[in-house]
Amino acid sequence: MTMMQQTEYRPVGVRLRAPRFALAYHPLGDWVRMARGAVAGISRVWGGQGAVLLPVAETPAHAQVADALLPLLRLYDPDHVAGLLPTLADAAHMDPSVVNDLVTRCALPGEDPDATWQRLSSQSLPAPGWEGLASQVDAWCSPFKGVGQEQQRFAAHDVRHMAHAGTSRRSLATVPEQPGEAMVTLDLSGVDPAVALMVESRIGAVHPDARKSLDTVELPVDEEDLPAVIHLAVTGKPRADWDLAGRYRRAVGGGPSDGLTAAEFSASTPFAHSARWTTEAVLALPTPIVWIVGERAEDHALAMLCDRLYQHSVWIPPRLLADGGPFTRAVKAALSTFQSVGHDGELPILLASASQSQSDLQALAEDFNRPFAATTMCVDDGPSVPLSVRKVKAVTVAELAAHDGMTLFADPDAYQISQRVPTSQESGSVSLLMPLQLPEAQAAAHLGAELHWYIDAWLPFHALPARTAIASSCLTQKTGGIPDTVTRAARHTLSFVSANMGFSTPDSPYARPLLHFPSADRVFEELAGARGATVERSSAGVRAAIAVEMWGSPQALAADLSGPARDVLNAFLPPAKKRDGAYDPGYAIRGNGYVALEDIQKTLGDDTFDAARDLVDRLLTANVLRRGLLLNCARCRFEAFYRVDQVGPAFDCEACGHISHLTRGRWYAKDAEPHWYYALDQVVQDLLQQNGDVPLLAAQRLRQNSYSMLWSPELVVTDAEGSVELDLCLIVDGRVIIGEAKSNNTLKASNGTQEAAARLVRAAQLLSADEIVLATSKRTWAKDTLSAVNTAVNERWASGPRPIVTELVSVGAGT
Repeated sequence: MTMMQQTEYRPVGVRLRAPRFALAYHPLGDWVRMARGAVAGISRVWGGQGAVLLPVAETPAHAQVADALLPLLRLYDPDHVAGLLPTLADAAHMDPSVVNDLVTRCALPGEDPDATWQRLSSQSLPAPGWEGLASQVDAWCSPFKGVGQEQQRFAAHDVRHMAHAGTSRRSLATVPEQPGEAMVTLDLSGVDPAVALMVESRIGAVHPDARKSLDTVELPVDEEDLPAVIHLAVTGKPRADWDLAGRYRRAVGGGPSDGLTAAEFSASTPFAHSARWTTEAVLALPTPIVWIVGERAEDHALAMLCDRLYQHSVWIPPRLLADGGPFTRAVKAALSTFQSVGHDGELPILLASASQSQSDLQALAEDFNRPFAATTMCVDDGPSVPLSVRKVKAVTVAELAAHDGMTLFADPDAYQISQRVPTSQESGSVSLLMPLQLPEAQAAAHLGAELHWYIDAWLPFHALPARTAIASSCLTQKTGGIPDTVTRAARHTLSFVSANMGFSTPDSPYARPLLHFPSADRVFEELAGARGATVERSSAGVRAAIAVEMWGSPQALAADLSGPARDVLNAFLPPAKKRDGAYDPGYAIRGNGYVALEDIQKTLGDDTFDAARDLVDRLLTANVLRRGLLLNCARCRFEAFYRVDQVGPAFDCEACGHISHLTRGRWYAKDAEPHWYYALDQVVQDLLQQNGDVPLLAAQRLRQNSYSMLWSPELVVTDAEGSVELDLCLIVDGRVIIGEAKSNNTLKASNGTQEAAARLVRAAQLLSADEIVLATSKRTWAKDTLSAVNTAVNERWASGPRPIVTELVSVGAGT
């Protein structure tokens, strides 16, 4: 049933920003070296300071990311996923015989072997296969998928290729060197490679292949500098007493007047260079401090992900904490700055790992907390109490991912703009009737045509799920010709690319799409369609949709189903055994109940007619109730309810068609005049009698404390294996929630609860659900119902994040 189209001005939030991207790399036997090369790669790209790394398995054709990284990658919500192209120099590092073989075969006549190798070493190896990675990204994230407007899957060809030297363009534009401004790094050639990676993960790096084209100053690092280097690696900030000015003079051969302050150093690093013309924006507070302990590539990648999400994350190889190690004291001293005094009431420091056991992490957390627990202080001559510091708490990676967070690099002048835009609303979808009015990103003045920036747009109270299954064509209104841009459903927003893909001119080089925020119905169609399934409303769903249209919203209907109006609605339902005649508080004719105003007043328990009159008038306006008379035919005595518009001086009998005059004998004999009665709409009556209120009331419970809820009536999901009917189909704060809502406490199927659970989980997979809800009006579900659904999830879930299974009980119990 199509709801009436409405037009109104609504606020739309807008943000301009640099891309968020993940760079995948093959460890090739020396993951630290390859990770350092990957850091150098992202350091040249605009916004690279906010990028993350993804080490993949060694099998090239089926390279995949460790499962532990995927929940955090989903939170990071990358715009693009790129793959680092290994070079011949990387291959030679793993197998030195490569050098002689290649020099012998590829030397030019008269060319020196060293010159030959220098010419060959930076050449990229053939691009690895990314099918496995693409499949994981498609199941967990929602990056841009290319220019295909109908594309619903992220494929291997959507993985961009990137070289160490950062030579990509447009979507991942390289930031050029600015005249007269040197890029400052550290000479880490004599430093432990893991420590060097810790430092470069903080400040960025310049790959040797790129240095010949850049003005780079490498500050020397001596043994005496190691404590300061460790402090920089852990905190991301140079130590106040570190003589950077002296190191700078040595590097440039300058005199005593040449110097470098800590602030100048921080502003001149490769990562600072990549973040030019942006401001760092934190979208969720408070965010935790995270320490990731582990020696593997996955641990380093996990720390980078956490740092991009929460701002403060440290990667710590365990050997740097070993008693008596060369760096132990410096590492612990730097870490202790995060446990500063006076932070006992704030979030604890979260200690996690992709490789260490929880018991080891727990022991390590106790080790970090022990020195402060043994230290006491006195306040105002009071008793000694433990020093108040931020505690360290060991957590799992899953617990890490439960913290919301996002840090991005946005345009300084367009981090958060609000515009009032005319919108068209129809059947739950919202379309913008004019393009957003957007400024040009500051970076465009410096990077020119070689730059794509990204626009986030969000409509308050209309959050969509971040899924690749939602095609770009679903998020913009159809126009003739080539579409302006590509759009994706991102976390909390719609995101699109700045460049005009259509008929671009010098006067309009930028995209100005008419954005479309689809309804829950349309989203579920897209989610199912991407997996070869279809959805349609069930008969119960049609009934619920009609009722919601009467009330105006699911929330308004749920309010009347759970408030005082519910008793009034129930008054129209005679007892099962009362087919005809008076009942308390109405009158039944062939099983249908009719109620007078004084009966409604009595039901509400009010001393006056005011509340009853107001409620009846509201329900009459919504066509939930109809006013009329209870009359009988003068010829056949057939008794029926006749709406007010069906009655004049006479009325036509519904049974025999006889015309009866409205005179004494046609109404209740004890009434001097015909008495107004009210009838309940048949759809609403069926909704109540068939327990259609339970899904609506369950949806209202799930909506509590949420920012956005998109509601779809009950759906039937159909694929090659058959059909599954769902009572709950919701999108709450961008999370897809499906489930069952019953007046009883059992899941039924021909072969029992296990079959019903398996069917429910299959539907959840087709719709990529985040949560499966079991709702019942009873006080509890039948034994083993919840465990049957959890077992089905564990045994049958094929790809993507597994949904959590929750239960709601006593739904509508107070009505």
